[in-house]
Amino acid sequence: MSEGAFPIKKAIPIIAVTWILSLITTLALVYFAPNIFPPLASKNIADEAIITVKLADGSVTSAKILDGTLTAVDMADGSILAVKVADGAVTTTKITDGAVTTDKLDDGAATTEKIANDAVVTIKLADGSVTSAKILDGTVTAVDIANGSIMTAKIANGAVATEKIADGAVTTSKIADGNVTNVKLAGGAIPYNSSYGTGIISTTETDWVNMSDMSVNITLDRTSHLLIMVSTSAYLSTSGDFILIRALVGTNVTYPDEGALTALTTFPTVGSFTFVFYLPNVTQGTYTVYVQWRVWSGTVIGLIDERTLNVIGLPA
Repeated sequence: MSEGAFPIKKAIPIIAVTWILSLITTLALVYFAPNIFPPLASKNIADEAIITVKLADGSVTSAKILDGTLTAVDMADGSILAVKVADGAVTTTKITDGAVTTDKLDDGAATTEKIANDAVVTIKLADGSVTSAKILDGTVTAVDIANGSIMTAKIANGAVATEKIADGAVTTSKIADGNVTNVKLAGGAIPYNSSYGTGIISTTETDWVNMSDMSVNITLDRTSHLLIMVSTSAYLSTSGDFILIRALVGTNVTYPDEGALTALTTFPTVGSFTFVFYLPNVTQGTYTVYVQWRVWSGTVIGLIDERTLNVIGLPA
């Protein structure tokens, strides 16, 4: 080695230390001041060069994913959790028909406005679930009862008040035998009228004349059979004749057409007599009922004392 030359052995440690210091300086600048060194340009990275294993876990953020590029196949089954679904994001069209089962509904979640009109049919109602409070007042019609939808057991005792029974709805078959008592008949329910007379009256007429105090009016609301009952006491001034009597409804003579009150009976012998005259199928209307009398031959005087007339109309 010539005089003045730097020994190689001494230079090697200096070169090594210098390289190490340079490397440390470079790494420090990259770590603490990365902006000094521009990143590698994307053009220097080949297409599709960055594969899955080159990506660190959690390195792909939302900003790195192009909007609208995640498809159904990119998502693993069950990967979308409840917290990832925005409130109100699941619309009707996103739910498969028939997919919402009973256990998916919260208790009490099906409110009135969620049930369609007429959607609750009979088979959806539990037996015994419709109480009186659930039936709107005045909505149970005669048709509902006639169709048998409301059975006797469903009606509380005493629940059917008078105003709930339609006029003419209670027929004969609906009344138990022997249950219509006298107090159940309204005044005038059976057409009836009566009259009576006192004091002796007499006649020598051989033609029919009205007997005084022995006529009444009667009104029939329907076709009826009329019973006309006459009672009186009678006698003759002398023997040798007899008294006849009859009843008329308007101008119609009743059955029998006449009867003999007394024959060959003279005062002080007095006979008591009762006749029941009858006229069937008298139509609706108001009628005057008369009692008439006469003597047979007119040779004696016929006399009548106290007398009564009772007229009853019975349904035809």
